[in-house]
Amino acid sequence: MGYRELIKKVPRPMYEKLSERLLDALLEVNKGENVPASLAKTVLYYAQREQLASDTGLTNLLKALRLADLESAVAILDEFGLKEVKLALMSAE
Repeated sequence: MGYRELIKKVPRPMYEKLSERLLDALLEVNKGENVPASLAKTVLYYAQREQLASDTGLTNLLKALRLADLESAVAILDEFGLKEVKLALMSAE
């Protein structure tokens, strides 16, 4: 299952808070070198336009955080009660 399909399983009312938590966690990660420059630029692009809470913004945030720190991504999804998304993320490529 792709990242976009994962985001479609997230209820829209959660988008804003989830994007904030994912971004905070991504900014705190020490393993930023695991995130390709192109993906980091994409996240920055959506952040500058205040569109991280969009489908595409969340998709890129989740992908970046998974690459940088899977444990943080899983913990945040648990925090939001997104068990199905968490399980799919753990097996995503």
